Amino acid sequence: MFAASQGTQFQEVDGSADDKPICVPLQVSESAFELFLSVCYNKPDVLKIPNNTIIQLLELSDMYLCKDARVYAVRHLQRQHYSLEPTQLISLALKYNIKDFFPHAFERLVSARINDISDEERHTVGSIVWNTMFKVKEHLDVHRRIITCKAPPMVHAATCMKQTRCEEDWKQLWWNRMGRFLLDGRNPQPYKDAVEQFEKLDIGEINLDCWKAVFYTVKAQSAFDHERTLITRTADNLAKCLIIEPSFEDFSHPVD
Repeated sequence: MFAASQGTQFQEVDGSADDKPICVPLQVSESAFELFLSVCYNKPDVLKIPNNTIIQLLELSDMYLCKDARVYAVRHLQRQHYSLEPTQLISLALKYNIKDFFPHAFERLVSARINDISDEERHTVGSIVWNTMFKVKEHLDVHRRIITCKAPPMVHAATCMKQTRCEEDWKQLWWNRMGRFLLDGRNPQPYKDAVEQFEKLDIGEINLDCWKAVFYTVKAQSAFDHERTLITRTADNLAKCLIIEPSFEDFSHPVD
């Protein structure tokens, strides 16, 4: 039943008789092994499966080079990625060579509070990922400060009779309110959330037509395209350097 593929460390008699048992890691539970069997024979349980059981299934898929079990486990973890810490997702991606959820996990790691990450979690992601994350965060902090200090240019509408006053109020509003949203030491806001709060503010003596025009630019979020691009490219480069996904040709399908 569990005859291994050529080139693996398992003998072809694995599980063929009582005196030739199937040896599984101690950390793999009975429920995980039952799930492994059901996936192999296309009868997976449709009920909700705990994440720790799925992680054990991933261990078994790697141990027995089973494509079906690996695909099932990876798809489940992708659906449940918000229920797992980014450090755990990155650790799984590195250990089992999975690129699928690595970019999402790295993006969450970049936005996480450093003091909320334990030393143990830091070690699970490795020094390369950890140091790269710090460099990205520092770069983005500088970029945020630049954006905060320089308000988008105001293009005055024909209805604006007090352009100097309108522009002064606009620059003050941007610095005092958007600056606070983005750079708040206790709770800095993501750009999307900051824009939503910014839209609700009292605009003072800013001409309404001028406000609508400049806010259209703000809402487009083009200023923060750099943030998304940097995180995405960095995650893709890390995955390319650190993760070598096994070819499906290397995986077997257990047979009777």
